[in-house]
Amino acid sequence: MIKIKNIIKEHKIIMTESFKSGKLRALTNDWRGLDSTFWSYGAKLGIQWDKITDEEIETNAKPKKKGIEIAYVDKDVTVPMKGKQSDWYRGSNIGIDKFSTISVLKDGKPLWYTKGWKPLTNVMTATGKKAKDSYYGRRSTIPDVDAGTRNYSRNKQFGINEMGYMSLSGMMSIPGIKFHHISLEEDQPYMGAGIKRQMRQAAQFGAAKFTTNDEFKRINDQYFNDLLKAKLNDPKQLKKKVKQAADFCQSIIDVALGGKKATGKVKSFIDKYQSGRTAKTGESEAYQLAATVGSQLNRMYQYYGYYLGAIQKQKEDKAKYGTMDFSKGDVEGYAKDVQNQYNTIIQMKFR
Repeated sequence: MIKIKNIIKEHKIIMTESFKSGKLRALTNDWRGLDSTFWSYGAKLGIQWDKITDEEIETNAKPKKKGIEIAYVDKDVTVPMKGKQSDWYRGSNIGIDKFSTISVLKDGKPLWYTKGWKPLTNVMTATGKKAKDSYYGRRSTIPDVDAGTRNYSRNKQFGINEMGYMSLSGMMSIPGIKFHHISLEEDQPYMGAGIKRQMRQAAQFGAAKFTTNDEFKRINDQYFNDLLKAKLNDPKQLKKKVKQAADFCQSIIDVALGGKKATGKVKSFIDKYQSGRTAKTGESEAYQLAATVGSQLNRMYQYYGYYLGAIQKQKEDKAKYGTMDFSKGDVEGYAKDVQNQYNTIIQMKFR
């Protein structure tokens, strides 16, 4: 019989000692249990893991098929091995230690996930984001987890993944199966982390991430000033338009995140934007709006940076070849791109 060890200890990213809930600490182990991958996913949903208590986690013999449910065994059990396995182990039994996590369900359906780490830049690391060096460059040490129904990329489950008990019906056949139920209702005292998490992940302004309107302004000014330092010759005089678009975006963020009263054009845009959204709370709507505006402004900055680079190339061509014709097409093309991005922002046609 094959035995699965269940060693309870702290994870290098999420310190289990910070959990108030003993139920969660018991299900955290280094092999077949819950680790930073699951905690990161839960944070995206809004769960503040360090605030949830045992009293707020309901344990049932059957799933409620609502919210998050952690399927686990409450005693040592032995079951026939099924599903994916090598010929060496085929027909064997498998032993599952007490408090081993079998899987995690959301609204009654087993979750499949994939994870990755987004590439980092100097701007992100300067704001305090942890990073590590790898073959592919500098990346965040916090997993970026995508979970849902099974597909080509989502090919793993939280907990035991390859023993043939990955469906709900299969889990129910395991002796001692239990389900820790965690409500995702917004009025729960431990909910709220997902708002900040959503903001930091979705509302990206270039390579940086912001959480307030003041931080947006700081990053906005930093990007614009850095571009101005590279400014050489601006025959298309796009500088004023770029600054105008940036100021307009800032006025939207001041309303969305800073609590300022919306007036005029900004009010018309926000009213129209919110009328087409399905978000449940004003906060989540604000973060979605911030993500939309920040992303559009970033695109304009990118093209303006390309434009200034093309201007520099023209100067180099003039000195080397006596003509600027080689780079003329790039200059005009990027100038047109900047103008298009400017029009999108000023006309409030955000994606």
